[in-house]
Amino acid sequence: MSTVIDLATAERNSLTPPSDILHSRILLEKMAHNWYKRAQVGKVRQKTESELLPEMAFDPNRDDFLVDLLPFKNHPMFSKAPESLQKKVLSCGWIAYNEKTIDIEAKVIAPVCNSIIYREIPGINQAADQLLASDTLVDEAYHIQLVVNACNITRNNRQLEHLKLPSFTLVKQMEKEKNRHPEPWKKHLVQMATAIVSEVFVSDYLALLAHDKTIQPLNKLTVYTHLRDEKAHHSIFLQLAKCMYASLSAEQQEFFAQMLPKPVRWFADVELEVWGEMLRQIQFPNADQMIRDTAEDSEVNLLRIDYSDVIKLARELGVLDSAIGADSFARAGLFS
Repeated sequence: MSTVIDLATAERNSLTPPSDILHSRILLEKMAHNWYKRAQVGKVRQKTESELLPEMAFDPNRDDFLVDLLPFKNHPMFSKAPESLQKKVLSCGWIAYNEKTIDIEAKVIAPVCNSIIYREIPGINQAADQLLASDTLVDEAYHIQLVVNACNITRNNRQLEHLKLPSFTLVKQMEKEKNRHPEPWKKHLVQMATAIVSEVFVSDYLALLAHDKTIQPLNKLTVYTHLRDEKAHHSIFLQLAKCMYASLSAEQQEFFAQMLPKPVRWFADVELEVWGEMLRQIQFPNADQMIRDTAEDSEVNLLRIDYSDVIKLARELGVLDSAIGADSFARAGLFS
């Protein structure tokens, strides 16, 4: 097997693409020339200082995060904690939310965009694909700058400058899975599956905060701005997935079918290891016990996310028509 996915095989397989792949190609061409109209890069900066002031001002009396997004929100140790400590926990939640975003952008999406730019992925090696990948890299760099700034403002105002977070489950599990396979083409497909799932989910993930009226105005603006771009990325990666899958060999399609459901569970993880580290650092009483109690109920809670678009994509690709694909989704708890 080639050191990258076999592009010669990919070209042969894609000589006569089916009508749905032609449809994806048309959509990708349109999206490739629409970046300047929809990209959020610099749009916030274009506002005058007076226009931004109400949105950018930090309000110490506003919560930084939503209680409903805490995995231990109903635990008596949390509900009985002093209000000041509860608010500090919410600030930790906002920082973790943003740092997970950075992990997704920098360690999951950006490497895939680079692979597309270098024409290493079959079926998505045309000029429009390269343009979309390079545009997405610009978006993701802006998103990282956006959330780093939001994190630093929260850290400075909540006295959390020295809070350190461990790695998040999505990236840890992706790298662990890649290391299980010596073949470079398999590593590419693990990364690609993780990126596709991440871009399918991240819009819903961001929407949880983007329209909330109770949190910090700055936090809401940060997430809302990010969400505007991610809605486009959602569509882009779905169409890229269709073009790629049609160009894979039978062996590669089987491997991708096995990989596609795995990142769903990685993304859905409630990050109790991260929470445990943060709670210990802010000296939350009996933090380890609260985390252990929570772990018994919600190690991975698939009800937290809507994975119907991943199921829909698997159906459209034909993944669920194969015994291997259907079995892999069933073992992940996504399909019966």
